[in-house]
Amino acid sequence: MTEFGDIRFTHCAFGNEFCEHLIPSVSALQTALTAAQQQQLSFTLLTPYVSNEGIAALRPLFERLAGNGGGEVVFNDWGVLNLLRRDFPTLIPIQGRLLNKSLRDPRVTPMYATAPAPSSALNVLQRSNLDCESYAALLTGLGVQTVETDNLPQGNDLSFAQYGLRIATYAPFGFISTSRICMAAGLHYRKADKFQPGAPCRHECQTHLLEYSYTNSPFGNRDQKFFLKGNSYFYAHTESMLHALFAQIRAGQIARLTWQPRLPMTVAH
Repeated sequence: MTEFGDIRFTHCAFGNEFCEHLIPSVSALQTALTAAQQQQLSFTLLTPYVSNEGIAALRPLFERLAGNGGGEVVFNDWGVLNLLRRDFPTLIPIQGRLLNKSLRDPRVTPMYATAPAPSSALNVLQRSNLDCESYAALLTGLGVQTVETDNLPQGNDLSFAQYGLRIATYAPFGFISTSRICMAAGLHYRKADKFQPGAPCRHECQTHLLEYSYTNSPFGNRDQKFFLKGNSYFYAHTESMLHALFAQIRAGQIARLTWQPRLPMTVAH
C-alpha cells in the first residue's frame, strides 16, 4: 500500500504455466469466468508447455473462452500459439515467461546486483532473448503485443520495450527452472524407476513441497530459500527485489503486475 496507494485489480489470471497435468477442467474455467465477470475483471488464461495430449486438453478451454466473450491466453509453447492463431483468432496471445530466456540462478546472480559498482557482467545478466530486435519483430508479426518476464534477482534490463512490446511481470515468486520430469510424481517408485518422463500423475505436487537453502554458499546468502513444487523450482522475491520492481512500475516500464500469493502450482477441477 505504501508503494502503490489504493490497489485496483483489472484482470483475473487463471490456469497453470508449468505442467499440463494441472490444466483446469472446462467446468473450473467456467466458474472462474463467471467470478471474473461478477467482479468486472478481464480474463487471462495461463497455459503451460504441452504435449499433443496437452494441446487436446487446451482446445475445449479455448472454445469456452472464445464463446464467453474472449480474453487473453498466456502461451509458453509455440504449438499453443499456432493453435490460437489458426483456430481462435479472437483470443489475445501473450508470450509467457517460460519463453523468456534469462539466466535464473538466485544462488549467484544477486551478488552481481549488490557489487559496489555496476559491471559489464551485470548488464549482460539482466538481458534476455527479448533484446533481439528481429525476435521482437517476429512476435509482433505473430500478433503478440505483450510479453511476460520474471523479476530477476540480478535485476532486469527492460530496454526491449523500445520495440513496441508491453511488459508484464509476476510477484512475489519467480521461477528458476521447470521440466517434464517431476520429482513428486516419482515418490512412490523404486529408485531405478524414479525421474522418468511420462510417469503417471496423481497430483502429488499438491501435497508435497521441498524447501532448499544455500548451506554451502560461499556468499552471504545462506539463509535465502528456494522451493521445488512438482516439476518446477521457484524463488521468493527479497525486499530489495520488490523495491526495484516497484521502481520500474512507477517509471512506467511495466504495464502489468500479476500477484500470485502462493506458488503457482495449484490444480483446479
